[in-house]
Amino acid sequence: MIKALYDIGKALSESPKYQAYFEPWENPFPDGEKAQDAKVIVIQITNNSIQGIELENFSKKRVNKYLFRSIRGANGTNLVPTFYFPLSRKADEEKWKKEQSNNINKLIKKITKSIKNQGHEFLEVSELNRLENLLLEKSHQLNKTNSYLLTMKVDGKYFGEFEQYRNLFEQEAYAKYHDKSSAKNKVCSLTYEIEEEVWGRIDTLGFTVNNNAFSRNGFSGKNSYKMLPVSPEAVKLLEGSKKLVLSELTRRFYNLQYFIIPHFTGISSDESKKKILSSFFRSTVDSSFEKTGDSIINNEKILHAITIREDLQDTVHYDILFYQQQQAQFLIKLQLNDVMPSRLRKVFDIKRRIEKYYRIIVKRIYTDPKTKQKEPRDFRITFASIKDFFSKKVKNDYVYHPYFFKILEAVFYGSLLSEQQIIKAFVSQIRFDFKQQNEDGKSNTYARRNKDTFVIYQYFLELGLFKNKLPMEGKEKQPLSLTSEDFIEQHSNFFDSEYKKGVFRLGSLSAYLMAKQWKKLNNTPFIKQLNSLNIDERTIVKIFPRLINKLREYNSALPDLEQEIAQALVQPNNLSKDEISYTFTLGLVMQREFSNAYKKKKKNSESSDEEE
Repeated sequence: MIKALYDIGKALSESPKYQAYFEPWENPFPDGEKAQDAKVIVIQITNNSIQGIELENFSKKRVNKYLFRSIRGANGTNLVPTFYFPLSRKADEEKWKKEQSNNINKLIKKITKSIKNQGHEFLEVSELNRLENLLLEKSHQLNKTNSYLLTMKVDGKYFGEFEQYRNLFEQEAYAKYHDKSSAKNKVCSLTYEIEEEVWGRIDTLGFTVNNNAFSRNGFSGKNSYKMLPVSPEAVKLLEGSKKLVLSELTRRFYNLQYFIIPHFTGISSDESKKKILSSFFRSTVDSSFEKTGDSIINNEKILHAITIREDLQDTVHYDILFYQQQQAQFLIKLQLNDVMPSRLRKVFDIKRRIEKYYRIIVKRIYTDPKTKQKEPRDFRITFASIKDFFSKKVKNDYVYHPYFFKILEAVFYGSLLSEQQIIKAFVSQIRFDFKQQNEDGKSNTYARRNKDTFVIYQYFLELGLFKNKLPMEGKEKQPLSLTSEDFIEQHSNFFDSEYKKGVFRLGSLSAYLMAKQWKKLNNTPFIKQLNSLNIDERTIVKIFPRLINKLREYNSALPDLEQEIAQALVQPNNLSKDEISYTFTLGLVMQREFSNAYKKKKKNSESSDEEE
């Protein structure tokens, strides 16, 4: 990861577009839309006293003059008093005055800290009381929709035009790397050359010698340069690349964040690396890759772009990192190294094929909650859809089961998953939805969930992620059949025992009975026999005879099918309770698809006869 960041820094640090990331100060408005409407409040200072306040448009070209840096830590303050200016958005005048007065009071305290802590002499502290009143007066003239930065000009010059303040930023930005950990005339682990000086306390995206885990067996932090000695210039490139990646490449996955970066396995030419990286960064914002169907994580574009752009494939591998940023902590949840473009092509090719093949049973109608307009929606296989079965929502946050990250790893690496673990997670959510439906009488969400999970299961199967289970050959050559017998035959790798086929058919027959009950009673009393979809072998034994008796009552017996099920259910069984429940429920929900397909076929046949 660090070598990849170093390559990014070498390639892009001189680019006018990215150069600001490699400076120790920051762009306060990196977002283009915000920058367009941003203003700068400039306090004019001459002879240590305030002469007035001016308002000017924000300019990216003057970022190196403003010398802005985000405040770090709860008690942190800036090296020079350049801060975001807080402007109350309250509509009520009295509430606005009160909040704005409080905002400015806090801002003055930050400015005071900055001047006192850094020993600045350009402004008398006694002037700050007057500044508070001036800023409150100026606030009335500001547009509440704009964003504002506050800085100062000393004798007509911005902070960044003074060498002493620029040096202050340089020294502070990199002090942590060489503090108590540096050496002379050592080999840099990134340039592979002897450098006059190397620093050791590297703290960049997952590698930190400040962590106790790196200080075992008596390892001394002051000698940390021995672990990863890096030259000062290389450190600056790493820091800039880190800011660049977190700003330009980071995307959100619910309460996680992630980014994808390339690293080079067989390219030594800096010029070649620069071309590939420039193309890569352009592709992350290319609007031609905005289709949801072209994503696999959630809404990323770049992975799909990699599969279709030749310049992003040869001798380039990719690292994917999922993390959480909690104040100053950078918590890595999963780091995937060396993901190959050929693997990504396989991931997307199979994804598209499976989505298209099963579209007929998982397509749905989406109703806009505001406009109430309806539109068809296709089910897409993404980690966003998979995460529903491997996470729980606590307040407004998601807590992920560790197996979710195992799935991410398996998809991108091809490592094996536990089929039973996957089925267990699927059926647990399906049971919850089934119970909710019975309690509130609303939608049959459990049926939609069951079909969605079956598509996800087939995706994992086609990727070869289940031990001793091979993908079906030639699946795409024939359409999905919606008759019970053909469906079982087309999925022989799922229905791999006679007992399992019998359980599926029993689920279908149960749905067939409940359809009869609904037609006659506007209710489905047999649903109580399903034990909230907690179905094991003993439950199957109880359900079957009761089902047969009820079918007799409704004059709806199907002797051939009943005999076929009876013969299957006495066959050897090694399925778990979750596998039996899942298979039974699949039969339960697929029966409606089989019935609808039969009715449609019958209707088409009758229409055809009438035309003749």
